[in-house]
This record gives sequence, C-alpha cells and structure tokens, in this order.
Amino acid sequence: MRYLTILLLGALFMIGCKNTKTEDVKAKEQLMYQIDSVDKQTGVQRMKSWLVEQEIVAGTKHYQLYINRIPSDSLPLVKSDMGTFSDNVIIVTITRQDHSRLFSKTFVKRDFSSFLSDNYLNKTILEGVVFDVEKTEKANGNIILAASVSYPGSDLYIPFSVTITPFGKMSIDKDEDAVDIPVTVVDSVESSED
Repeated sequence: MRYLTILLLGALFMIGCKNTKTEDVKAKEQLMYQIDSVDKQTGVQRMKSWLVEQEIVAGTKHYQLYINRIPSDSLPLVKSDMGTFSDNVIIVTITRQDHSRLFSKTFVKRDFSSFLSDNYLNKTILEGVVFDVEKTEKANGNIILAASVSYPGSDLYIPFSVTITPFGKMSIDKDEDAVDIPVTVVDSVESSED
C-alpha cells in the first residue's frame, strides 16, 4: 500500500511539472516569435501590433516614415505545425518635410506574389517592413524598405526590397543580398505540408 501511494504521488508530481513546463515553453515561444496574443477560444495566434514613426533621409531630402503592423481578422488564417496564425497588414506612409504625402500603401503578402508560389503564400504571413538605412544611403535618393514573408512561428522567411522613388513610385524586388530560405528548404516544407 505504501509503495502504491508513493508511486501515485510521484505520478501526480510529474504531471504537475509537465503542465508547468508546457506553460513555460508557450511563454518562451510567445516572446521568441513576437506572438502578442492567443485567442483562448479559437487558439488563433496574433503577432504584436506596432507603429514605428521615424525621420529618415534619402539623398538630400528628409521624410517622415510611418509603419504600422496590424494583425488582420479579414485575411485568411494560416495553419502550420506551430498552430493557427492571423496574417498581418502593414500600412506604410511617407510624408515630405512640408507634410505632403509622398507615398501611402497597405501591404499584404499578396503584394509579393509574383515572387512566391501559391503554396508558399498559403503557408506564410507578412511578418514585417522596416527602413533599410544602408541600402537607402546607396540608392541615389530612393527610399528602400526591407520586407519579409515568413513561415509563422519560425525563422524561415523570404526577404524583399521595396523601393520608393522621390516621385512616390514603388517597385518590389526579391532581396538577393539577404540570407533567405534555400529553395530546397522551401520545397521540402511545401511538400511535407501538402
């Protein structure tokens, strides 16, 4: 009887430790992957909303740059081994020194679809857009933004450069200089999730 009681207490202790460890792992994953919230009813994970406002210089001109990332409930959800994720919209606005608008666009991952397969698009989210100081300094007055479309809950992504001219025209290119997902990894992830 004593042996059975010790065994039962040991099992309860291990179950209690396992639940605590699982909660610790979830908290660490939430910090690591910038997950701001998990809907308790649906389990949908959302990245943190953020707004960046900064003064930037391109060539000899000064601008004000606003980048606002917002998890979107209107875009299709993305499912992966890490769970179900809300995709993001990213609103970019650039104003001149006189406060007139040079550029404004709401980005979604479909804006990068000419570089990505439908399979990749269905399994990824638009993770972020940031100002690329280094490339802008070499861009003859153009403003360069770095964007990434990534597998949620991972560090696998494809990087892009978004170029804004001094006249407000935009072009998007796959960033060949940045480290991105090797094609073999993209293919193996896509084929294993089909």
